[in-house]
Amino acid sequence: MPKALLSDRRRHTHAIHRIAAPVPTVPQEYVHLRETDAILVTNWSVLGSDRYAVTARWPEGGIYGGSVPLLLTQTIRQSALLIVHAELAVPVSAQTLIEWMDFNVSTDFYDPKNKPDNLFILLTFKPNNPRSSRIELSILSEGRLVAESLLDYSWIAPGAYRRLRGEHGDVAWGESVPPAPVPPHAVGRAAGHEVLLAASGLPNRWQLRTDVTNRALYDHRVDHVPGLVLIEAAYQATHALTGPGRPPVRVMSTFDRYVEFDAPCWIDAAVVPAPDKGIVRVEVTGVQNGERTFSVYMDCAG
Repeated sequence: MPKALLSDRRRHTHAIHRIAAPVPTVPQEYVHLRETDAILVTNWSVLGSDRYAVTARWPEGGIYGGSVPLLLTQTIRQSALLIVHAELAVPVSAQTLIEWMDFNVSTDFYDPKNKPDNLFILLTFKPNNPRSSRIELSILSEGRLVAESLLDYSWIAPGAYRRLRGEHGDVAWGESVPPAPVPPHAVGRAAGHEVLLAASGLPNRWQLRTDVTNRALYDHRVDHVPGLVLIEAAYQATHALTGPGRPPVRVMSTFDRYVEFDAPCWIDAAVVPAPDKGIVRVEVTGVQNGERTFSVYMDCAG
């Protein structure tokens, strides 16, 4: 990831004007969503060899509640999925996996006055192997670069995925009652159903709440906790640790193993040395059955 977010990206602005006429509707299966109001991407176009453009629109409120981190991670996820299926011929039946995801975002993008109407996402795909690709994204609002992302995507055939998951491929869906949430304001959320953390009785440790009625995070039945949920949990843990007024400007996520529904997952957060002045770095880790499942570094402004 480049350190300077607001670098000279005029070539990106020129590329925007090459986007083709709008596609009437982005197929829901391309972004793995059933709820139409959860779909943020609106159009796509081929710019050249391994380069693509996607347009997106962020709604007022709605299913994502106006959360910039949640909207941003969903925009990255949906843009990558759209191109993987629409242009790279990956079957929609394949299981797609995010192995790691980094992104950074301009601090002033959190200002409500700068809320975007339309976004342009420029993507470059660099194959790692026949079933994996590194994806670079640049996100522009009104021609201005506001965020960048780098992630590794891979995909696996349904049969191979079933063998990989074994007994975890068939889970009890929505039968368990999640523990009580911490107060929403403590994690930067407005309502209890948005909260992903429950008290553990230990400082800076929480239990992950897997409330599958949360439509913003669980659009359809899945056999493990989605990566999007884990990043949102890391954001909430960071907010609980640092307090309000410190939005994340860089997020670095690594997913080591699947987080399952049949055992508690513990979320730990700690402030660690930051690489730059004016930044608070928080390390968030998930532990399940005594093993680390994921880790997220969040660099927060202020």
